[in-house]
Amino acid sequence: MNHSLESLFDGIIETLRIEILPKLDGEFVRGQAFGAIYALKSLKLRVSWSPEFLVEQLDALKACAEQLAAIKNLPAAAPRPILPDNYPHTAQQLEQLRNDGDDAMSALIVWRGTHKAEIPADAAAAANHAIKTYIHRQLKHELKTSAKPMFAEISLGKEIG
Repeated sequence: MNHSLESLFDGIIETLRIEILPKLDGEFVRGQAFGAIYALKSLKLRVSWSPEFLVEQLDALKACAEQLAAIKNLPAAAPRPILPDNYPHTAQQLEQLRNDGDDAMSALIVWRGTHKAEIPADAAAAANHAIKTYIHRQLKHELKTSAKPMFAEISLGKEIG
């Protein structure tokens, strides 16, 4: 019988909370257990047998690529992410596509810094806007897919709220 990855994480977290934490003595040890719970909650949100996490990142890259393509006088030598119209189906292929897109974005940022004199001011401003929009979207995705911090539980060694 197969369980979803989410239910496996939930089972581990609940076992730690219900079976392990009550038997631990000392704030430090309990804080460490809450740290492990936090790590598991973060993994639960990011690790998946489904491609949803990567597709959002690819959509952000695609939107940025479209913004960059619309900049009329951005030099053709400027690196850009290249994404297919249809995404591959496996998580491994999606991850590689995302990594390639991130590499292209990094190359664009470096290229922009070393070729400032060659880029018309309006193109540079539009490229900067596209890059900032992309980074902002990625940061929002990171926050959405990160577990709520458990600093109080970790430092106090007890569950809060």
